[in-house]
Amino acid sequence: MDWIIFGLVVTWLGIVSWFDIRKSEIPHSAWVVIPLIGAGLYRIWQGDWTLVLLAAVVAAVSERDRISQAFGWEELSRIITWLPLLFLGAFLSIQYSPISALAIIGFWAAWEMKWWGGADAVSAIIVCLIWPGMFFIISFLVIHLIVVIASGLVSMVREQKIKLHRLPGLPILLASVLILKVGFIFRG
Repeated sequence: MDWIIFGLVVTWLGIVSWFDIRKSEIPHSAWVVIPLIGAGLYRIWQGDWTLVLLAAVVAAVSERDRISQAFGWEELSRIITWLPLLFLGAFLSIQYSPISALAIIGFWAAWEMKWWGGADAVSAIIVCLIWPGMFFIISFLVIHLIVVIASGLVSMVREQKIKLHRLPGLPILLASVLILKVGFIFRG
């Protein structure tokens, strides 16, 4: 079963990475919404509904403007309205999976602060739901550190100075998943 999940995730990330590299966006939100639902169902099936609750609350808060328009209630567009639900979701999920809960909040915060695109954040949350725990976070951090160092060295060689680059996040996430699986192979 693990290899099937891994194959599906790598295939999906490969496709959305291709879109991210070519056009810096995915063609439709269904490319992340459907996998988010699937990852949520998988996590519930694995017995951890609290991370799914947190991911659902984070997704709702991200769509607060649309929800506000749909219900015709201006107050729903303010993030402060959603804070009690965010705290509840965080409180419940941190008890069972603290690293993954903090990562989900961090991925969402990166999108809210415009450091990441929405597809990048949702995709990272999806992977976090599928493989919660320290190993994904470590592979995620290692790949990002490698990319930052490599891109810094490239800019130092080409432009004689170090500068920050905007790189497509989905291919980096794909590399994180590949490194994660390599880590699982060596671990077990």
